[in-house]
Amino acid sequence: MAQIKLTVLVHETWREHFPAIVENCRRAGLTVENELVSIGVIIGRIEEGRMAALAHIEGVSAVEPQRAQRGISR
Repeated sequence: MAQIKLTVLVHETWREHFPAIVENCRRAGLTVENELVSIGVIIGRIEEGRMAALAHIEGVSAVEPQRAQRGISR
């Protein structure tokens, strides 16, 4: 199964538990690429079929797949 890049948003009231949430995401299959603690964001890759498991982790407010960025051609 293909891996997708995504962003996990940690709910503001759970930011003090950020390390535990990162660990729970890893256990769910996320390969963590970046942790932006100050804004409550985790960036990583996961198999597409396992993405839904991240949304059920306590303290996670949203899981957003990365969208392709397209520049303006002139």
